[in-house]
Amino acid sequence: MEILPLRSLQAFSALQLLRHAAPRLANDFVGLGIVFYDSLAALPHLQLEVCGNERFELPIEGLEPICDVLARTARRSSRWHDGFHFVHAGSASLTHLCQFIAPPLPDPSAGPPRASGARHMTALLASNVAGIAAIGLLTHERVASIYEAGRLTLNETL
Repeated sequence: MEILPLRSLQAFSALQLLRHAAPRLANDFVGLGIVFYDSLAALPHLQLEVCGNERFELPIEGLEPICDVLARTARRSSRWHDGFHFVHAGSASLTHLCQFIAPPLPDPSAGPPRASGARHMTALLASNVAGIAAIGLLTHERVASIYEAGRLTLNETL
C-alpha cells in the first residue's frame, strides 16, 4: 500500500498524541485506536459495555491528561482497552472512550480497500466518513498508523 503525506492538522495532532502516549504505555499494552472528528453524525458508533468501578469524567482536555487516560485504558488489565476512543478535532478534547464503530462499506465496483487486520480496515473505512478528520492507530508492537480520507498517510515505529 502506498503511504501518502499527512494531509491535515488533525493527522499531525493524532501523530503527536500517539508519540506522546507511547513511552507511558505499560507492558500489557494491547493497542490503541483514536478517531479525530469534527462531527460524528455520519459515523455509526456504540458505547461498548464496560464493567468495573473505574470511571472517567469526559470530556478530558489537554495533551497530558488525555495521554494519562489513554495509557491507563490501553492495557489488557483495563476494562476500557477495547474499541476506539474519540477526540474532537476543534477542541482537542477526549470525548468518548471504548466505542464500537461501524463505518459503511465501500461500493464493490470501486475495488476492495487494502488494509491488514480488522482495526486497520475499520480505521481506513471510517477515515472516509464525513466529519472524520483522521484516525490514529498504535499497535502493541508500537507501530503508529494514520488514516485520512480512506488512505494510509503514515506508518511509523515509535
